[in-house]
Amino acid sequence: MIRLYNTLSRTVEPLETMEPGKVGLYVCGMTVYDYCHIGHARAMMAFDVVVRYLRRAGYQVNFVRNHTDVDDKILNRAKELGVSPLELSARFIAELDADLDAVGLLRPTLAPQVSEHIPEVVAMIQALIQKGHAYSADNGDVYFAVESDPAYGKLSGRKLDELREGARVAVGESKRHPADFALWKAVPSADDLGWDAPFGRGRPGWHIECSAMAAKHLGDRFDIHGGGIDLVFPHHENEIAQSECASGASPFARYWMHNGHLTLVDGEGTPVKMSKSLGNIVRIRDIVERVPAEALRMMYVDTHYRSPLPFSENKLSDSLGALDRAYIAKETVLDVVGKGGGVPVAQLPETGVEVHRLAGGFIEKLDAAMSDDFNSAAAMGHFFELVRAINRFGNDKKARNKGAEALRPALAAFDAMAEVFGVLALKPSAYFDEAKVKRLRQQGRSVEAVDAKVAARSAARAAKDWAQADALRIELEGEGIVVMDDPNGSTWRVRVEA
Repeated sequence: MIRLYNTLSRTVEPLETMEPGKVGLYVCGMTVYDYCHIGHARAMMAFDVVVRYLRRAGYQVNFVRNHTDVDDKILNRAKELGVSPLELSARFIAELDADLDAVGLLRPTLAPQVSEHIPEVVAMIQALIQKGHAYSADNGDVYFAVESDPAYGKLSGRKLDELREGARVAVGESKRHPADFALWKAVPSADDLGWDAPFGRGRPGWHIECSAMAAKHLGDRFDIHGGGIDLVFPHHENEIAQSECASGASPFARYWMHNGHLTLVDGEGTPVKMSKSLGNIVRIRDIVERVPAEALRMMYVDTHYRSPLPFSENKLSDSLGALDRAYIAKETVLDVVGKGGGVPVAQLPETGVEVHRLAGGFIEKLDAAMSDDFNSAAAMGHFFELVRAINRFGNDKKARNKGAEALRPALAAFDAMAEVFGVLALKPSAYFDEAKVKRLRQQGRSVEAVDAKVAARSAARAAKDWAQADALRIELEGEGIVVMDDPNGSTWRVRVEA
């Protein structure tokens, strides 16, 4: 049975879905006015793994992740660039999809956009007005009346009295309570982006959009709602209030899942603010330009989704090194199992017995970890215990030549890692080729230049010019190139310091 932490109850609960074998999941997506950075990607990566594991566990997942394409940030950016807001948002939806495809995220079942759901937004606001939960203010905006909902604050634990004391009303607002929030924003002129509605021309407030889209595509009640921890209040709190008050159905979502923040830290581990003004925004495409995309995925899944994730170049390098070691292990498994033959496991040295035991037990450990609140960090710990055992066994040439049966169960382990975490999905040769190109490009070098030097060393070896061969090997090692010799010739990789 899968158990997950529910922010609403503040406990870990068994997953009991409304329909057996089916999960309705809504995750708040991006406000699309710029490129996606690695902080945005934290939530999307976390729920990508959730969806992957639920499907592996046999659930049919209806996964909805929205695009916010109507927002003040979009309007301001579009004005700066001299384009229409919807033209700008369409461009960055395409850029977002490209970035997420590059790091292997599954496409959601549905990716609704606010601009395509205005009738649903208007209908929900009308229902709230009719039931006394919303009102039109003097400035033309429509607000949700938080005092009309006795349950307001149940997700975040905040009390209305505290919100009254800590809130303030901005100039031009006509709220009845400082915590009342905009459902509909009046537009100042016909030239501004807006839609006609019974309560005046305007555009949706931020919170109402998700309620309207979730209700349309998943119903008034569904299983799981997810997003970043920063969305608990006010966004998700407001979603619950307006959704349940509009429909009369409760709970809006049975389980609320929230991922921890990604924080930027320097080489000393000191937190650093990521901002445009400091010029240190780290975009997904910036990372994928420099390292294989799976290294970024490895970094995310090596931390539990609810825990803070500190990002630094050292951490990325560590993930890259771990990925290298895992692909070396996969290469060993495919080579040894592919050759077949060998002897029974019991006749192998202890390294063979150990690797067979760890490989055979990995799937059970993976399921135990992931069924316990999607604990990817624990699953990764078990996997790298297996990787270390495979690499120890692979370095024993005598055992390696006889170890097909010992390593055969590891094939399922690598398949599971690709299915659940989206890592180790490539052929080892394809991964190492990608890594070569990207690492050398960062150093201002090319694969062709290294190939030429390795070929010169091979020619020196063939001519038995051992002094020249050794000199070239030392030169390559000094450049971070590891050369591997075998009867078929020489191959090479870029060394990763981790």
